Amino acid sequence: MKQRKKALLLAAASMILAGVLSACSTDKAAPSETGKPAAADAQLSPVTLKIMFPGDPPGNWNEVKTEIENRLSGSLNVKLNVVFIPWSDVLTKRQVALSSAEDYDLIWDNNPTQNIAAGLYEPLDALIDKYGPDIKGTRSPQMMDANKVNGKLFAVPLEVNFIRPWTFVIRKDIREKLGVAPIKSYDELIKFMYTVKEKAPDITPFIPNGTEHIGLKQASMLDPKTNIAPVLSYPGLYTKGNDGKVYNIFDNMDPQIMKNYETNHKLYTDGVMARDALILRNGEFAKGKAAVSTFNDFGVNLSTSTALEKAVPGSSSEAFSLYDPSMKLSSTYKAGNYIAVPVISKNKERAIQFINWLNKQENYDLLAYGIKGKNWEDAGPGLYKPMKDNTYAGIPFAWGWNPKLDRIDASLSEDVIKLNKWQRDPGNFTADILSGFTFDPGPVSNEVAQLGNIGKELYDPIVMGLVEPKEGLAKFKEKAYTNVTKIQAEYQKQLDTFLANRKK
Repeated sequence: MKQRKKALLLAAASMILAGVLSACSTDKAAPSETGKPAAADAQLSPVTLKIMFPGDPPGNWNEVKTEIENRLSGSLNVKLNVVFIPWSDVLTKRQVALSSAEDYDLIWDNNPTQNIAAGLYEPLDALIDKYGPDIKGTRSPQMMDANKVNGKLFAVPLEVNFIRPWTFVIRKDIREKLGVAPIKSYDELIKFMYTVKEKAPDITPFIPNGTEHIGLKQASMLDPKTNIAPVLSYPGLYTKGNDGKVYNIFDNMDPQIMKNYETNHKLYTDGVMARDALILRNGEFAKGKAAVSTFNDFGVNLSTSTALEKAVPGSSSEAFSLYDPSMKLSSTYKAGNYIAVPVISKNKERAIQFINWLNKQENYDLLAYGIKGKNWEDAGPGLYKPMKDNTYAGIPFAWGWNPKLDRIDASLSEDVIKLNKWQRDPGNFTADILSGFTFDPGPVSNEVAQLGNIGKELYDPIVMGLVEPKEGLAKFKEKAYTNVTKIQAEYQKQLDTFLANRKK
């Protein structure tokens, strides 16, 4: 009898335990008001999130990853399977992964419009409302609203600024060796490049980071009142003057754009710009092979300066920017990076809970700067000091970037710190007329694909100065005009509809 009673008790206990485990196995735990799992949900079942990132893992990544997982073990119970894809392959492999329904839970995307239109990313509004108070709390309403598509958010915007900054980075040691004063203007920068060509022939004067910086962005910065901006990545199309119109360079060439093409051509023909500028990128600067390059930062980022100093002992670097905090610029508040949840993910709730967890200061600091006291030190509100003997070049742009939590390197010069603070305040910019507008390329998808190929063949050489501008533009127009004007017409049509609806 005692044995039978004992067996019944064990059976009952097993049933209760099974019920508890079953309840804990669900991935739909309700969060607390802070976005953390409530006490009853502390026993969340273990989940491994598979995440796709671009580039190579940063140094000490395994140590930082272990610390992230240790912090998560008592709450979200998440492990990380982070797949790093080389920059040269990331676009192709991302599309393969999405189209073949690979089991990713989070994917970095720099331009998610196409994947959103294809229905490959999960709408996130309800998930963020439920699990992401810190995702919303670390981003301005302008940023959250501007990155929606048809009124819905399909990817968390990752950005720390409200413009797309870029900077000329200069070999300071070479400048000083040649007796050149600190660069204060674009004309002085050009003069320095020619001095390098004449007096330091063993180094390439100028290797820009492709067409992005020295094309329409540079044209706009050399005459900010024009407010020139490229239309997405469609060569030949641009906006200006914040007038709600789309222009093409064949029918409406802005004089500042043509002047920029001509300057780049002169730099190339004079041997100042690298002969193989179409292939080389700013990584050459860190190897000590260029006197000037361009980067997506204000100032010199830590990884570049550290790599340069290792490659060329005794070298040093500095930055020169065409931006100035007194400029009255507009912003679309669009992000340059996003983290999205594929519709195929089986861990959507936990993925957003995890991203919310990253948007807390102590966790963001770990993700961005490494282990405090070992890789970095607190240098005051909004600042940090990297430890040069044990640096950690994190990749917050791929999964957490936001202007509220991101810190500025305190070792940067005062003017660079001022620029960084300026660009992170939405109040310093006026809303561009395109703010909140997202173009659907579907109706002209064939033209977009064709233009992309033609642009690489015929437009990029114009921007990089490899061909005489007028001759290059004539050849480009012959092959691209139909595609450019069809995309222009569709873009203008959608923009007009957007603006009309906004006025209602």
